[in-house]
Amino acid sequence: MAVYFPDEGFEPENPEDDEALWRYIDFTQFISILETENLWFSAASEFTDQWEGGLTEHQVEQIADDIPSFIENGTNSVRQLYDALRATTYISCWHHRDEETAAMWELYNDRGKEVAIKTTVGNLRRALRWSDDMVMGCVEYKDYNSGGDLFPVTRNSPFFHKRLSFEHESEFRVVKSEFNLPERVGMEEGLREIVAEKGGAGRPIGVNQETLIDEVVVSPVVGGWMGELVKDVLETYEMEDTEVSDSKLGDNPFSLDKE
Repeated sequence: MAVYFPDEGFEPENPEDDEALWRYIDFTQFISILETENLWFSAASEFTDQWEGGLTEHQVEQIADDIPSFIENGTNSVRQLYDALRATTYISCWHHRDEETAAMWELYNDRGKEVAIKTTVGNLRRALRWSDDMVMGCVEYKDYNSGGDLFPVTRNSPFFHKRLSFEHESEFRVVKSEFNLPERVGMEEGLREIVAEKGGAGRPIGVNQETLIDEVVVSPVVGGWMGELVKDVLETYEMEDTEVSDSKLGDNPFSLDKE
């Protein structure tokens, strides 16, 4: 395992426990968290970014140099290994900012994201049902076009690095890796078996919703009715003390109703 997916050599940056995190979701996802007491982790292979979990060509070649000589086409074997890693790595993505941002609402408005959960780094850590194969931290943004050694290659490091064009996301992640190296390294059949066994669209991870949710903020485009609906739902789940607020981005400084 050490040659291909070392567990040591990279630690993602972790902010202070009291720093804010945001998760922009639709109302059904919000209900799902309350009802199932789970947080959904999506498989890295399901993300729209084709470079998710990817390496530069230089990094691929470096790893291929350490592959036993009896394996033909080492670079293709490395790509297959890391593609299998993507299919068995699951991620929960959060926005790391003190305040809500217009860019994130605009990014998600066309996907029906009606609410945002606000929490902190510490509360997210405490709320999740933690396991040894999970790690959390900030995403770093790199110029992948420059090639070279952009970051130390470990089991988790590719999932804490993205291209510069995504820098506006200011992303914080919790990553769960379930990949195990097949006994016959580089054998397509072994990789297919692992993906079939441990792959999938995602994983539900247990979460304490009362610890997780500090505040629920309603999208600036859906109207005040959503806020009342959120309050009613929270009361149903005995979380009526949770703060619910409208997005400040929807405030009108010219409103005559202002005192």
